[in-house]
This record gives sequence, structure tokens and C-alpha cells, in this order.
Amino acid sequence: MKKFLLYIVLLAAGFISGCKKDEKPIFEDPDTRLAATLSEHQAELIAAENGWKATIYPKLGKGFSFYIKFDANGKVKMLSDFNASAAVTLQESTYRLKALQFPTLIFDTYNYIHLPSDPNGSINGGTNGKGLTSDFEFAFIEKVSDTLKMLGIVNGNPMFMVKATAAEATAFNAGGIKTMMDANTAFLSANKFPYLVSGVDMKVSVTMDVASKKLTLSYIDEKGASKVSSAAFAFVLNGISLSVPLTYGTTTIRDLFWDTDAKQYYVNVGGKRSNVLNATVPVLPLAPLFGPLKDYSQIEYNVANVTAGLSSDFNDKLVAARAAMPGGRILDKATLKLNIDNTMSLTYSYRNAAGSTLLSVMTYSFTKDANGVYSFTYLTTDGNGATVGPALTPITNYFSNAKFKLDWVANPASGGAYGGLYSTTDNASFFYGNLIK
Repeated sequence: MKKFLLYIVLLAAGFISGCKKDEKPIFEDPDTRLAATLSEHQAELIAAENGWKATIYPKLGKGFSFYIKFDANGKVKMLSDFNASAAVTLQESTYRLKALQFPTLIFDTYNYIHLPSDPNGSINGGTNGKGLTSDFEFAFIEKVSDTLKMLGIVNGNPMFMVKATAAEATAFNAGGIKTMMDANTAFLSANKFPYLVSGVDMKVSVTMDVASKKLTLSYIDEKGASKVSSAAFAFVLNGISLSVPLTYGTTTIRDLFWDTDAKQYYVNVGGKRSNVLNATVPVLPLAPLFGPLKDYSQIEYNVANVTAGLSSDFNDKLVAARAAMPGGRILDKATLKLNIDNTMSLTYSYRNAAGSTLLSVMTYSFTKDANGVYSFTYLTTDGNGATVGPALTPITNYFSNAKFKLDWVANPASGGAYGGLYSTTDNASFFYGNLIK
């Protein structure tokens, strides 16, 4: 028995001794692994010797591009298309990497990337208390080639960071983003009604709202249905980049590219270039957009801001009516509105001798035939019509004595367009003015 017990003791001692000699942890210490991962990510950030191109599209709208350059000492420099100053003034702040639920990049002192998140809505056009619900803390999700995909920790906004080339870094630092922003301003000033062509003859209206950084494509499909799609955009060195792809007809686009020499936007469709063109009036027909409960229901001829020099005999009717106004009254506006009860209200706004503004409303019934031709029949007037109605007879009879079709009227003064009702028998005869909801 004693020998057996001794054997057990010796065996146990040998086992313990053997364990000490071969002792190795099966899994590496988590803190060590995490520190190594953070070091790897920082090395990735710093390794982009020309910096990074980044885009963010906050949940409450707009898009923003950034040029970001990290150094090994926790400093980061940025440019952005947030505004003209941010596009040319390189701003330095700090960053750090930290283990939250994921390895996380934190821009921990204020820089351009914080502006979309600023809770003061006047800073970014967002909501007070939320801003545009953007992010400035991002988890590393994956790396594909030269692209890092990041995800906002608080609001879940994706951020894509792509390594910049040496040429791109030079362009960013030379104010390339502001150059693109200025080019866009000039383009919109010169091209009031930009459009793309799809298929044989379908024209697609391109509307670019710089204040909200939203691009909208609108067209009428082959069945006569109105199609509208929008996406936020950010300015990049060679054009604008959309938050999501937009489709018109059978074509899908993700970017609008800028041709510096031609001063023109274009898209790539199946490897072929398709230019963004310009029209003198909107390319979408007005008729589907005008009427009760539609985009527009009113046409307002305002003497103060409607070009009277257009070649329309309606101007003669207006001049005659203004000259005939009794008691020093001055006619300022004539507004046509289509109502849901198939009536048309013709409202005159005028000032009396004391300078007070008064209204007179004359009511018509209207019909619209299958070809979109409108006919108006005078019904009645309100109380003020008894006083000023006789002076307004040239205009009042203008609508009773003709048939009309809706169409655009080019505004030679601004390059814009009015809404118009053209006489079906005389194309030089049309009532026109600003379109109102």
C-alpha cells in the first residue's frame, strides 16, 4: 500500500512538472488582442500618405465630403465641402482609437466633421437638439482594397474612406472642392432647366437644390405617369456624389461628373457619356403639374415682378384695365386659380387712394376636354366687383371669349419660366405669371 501511495504522489508531481514546462495559454489575452487591433487600424489610417477621401450622408439629409489626413501623434487635418471656408482652410484637431463595442475611431476635438452633428440647427440647417443626426465616432467595419467602411456609433451613418492619390491630395490642398462648388454655382446660373435624355426622346428634369444638397430627377414615363426620385449629394473633386443610386427609365446613376473644359455635367451610361443639357423652359410638360391638388393650381400676374415685355396681347388687356381703374385705384395683380369644384377664381388685387389693398374675385366655371383644352364661363363677382368690375372688363372677357392650353412661357429677363394659358387659335395670345401652389 505504501509503495502504491508513493507511486501516485510521484505521478502527480510529474504531471504538475510537465504542465509547467509546456504551459501556453490557448487564447491570447483579450486586452492584448484589442490593443493590437487598434494599433493595426491606426497604422492603416497613417499609411495613407496622401490622406483619405470621405463621404457622409446624415439621416436628416444633405451630404458632405471630407479630405482627412492622420498623423502618428493623434493629430488630424481636414477640409470639407460643408461651406466655402471649410473647403479651403485646412483645420487641425485630434483623434484617438478606442475599444467600444467595436474598434472605434473618435474625432475627439471639434473639426469640420462635427458640423453636421452640431445640435444648433442654425449651423447645419438641421433640427435644434439634433442637427442632422450625423456622427463623429465610427466603428471599423471592413476594409476592401483602398476603402475603409465605417459605421457611426451613435446614429448609424455609414462613412466611406478611400485612399487619396497624390494628385488628389494636391487638388484638395489647392482648393479643389471650392473650385467644384463655384463651378456648380456658375452652371446653375447659366443652366436654368438642366435635363438628361433617356432612350429616344424621354427628357428627365435635373433639379439641384444646393441649400438642401438634394438632387431630384423628374420625368413623365411612357404611360404618362409622373416619376420623381431624389438623393442627397456631396461635392467631390470631379463632380457630385449621390447618397443612393437614382434610376430614370432603364438607366441608373450614382454620380454626376464635371467636365472642366466644357463647363458641363455628364453621366456615364453603359460606358458612354451622356451630357446634362439645358432647355429654355422646363422639360416636363406643365399640364400634368397644374390643377386642383396638384403641384400648382394658380398663375399670378404681378405687375411688380412679371415681365410685361413679353409678346402677348394679354399685356394690352392689362394696360387697358389699369388705365380704367376708378378713383385713383391701382391694379397690382391678377391671379387665376383652379378649384376642386370645377370653378376658376380670377382674383384682382388693387390699392385704393388711401393705399389699402383690396381684392375683387370673379368666378368662372371651367371644363377641360380630352386634349387638355380649357373653356371658361363667367358666373359671378363679389361686392368689390360692382366698383372696379367695369374697368376689368378687358381681362374678364379675355377668359370668356377664348379656349386655352397650358404650357410654359420663357422669361427673357431671368432665363426662368412662367406658367401660361395659350389661346388655342393665337399662339401670341397668352395669360402668364408665376406659378403658385
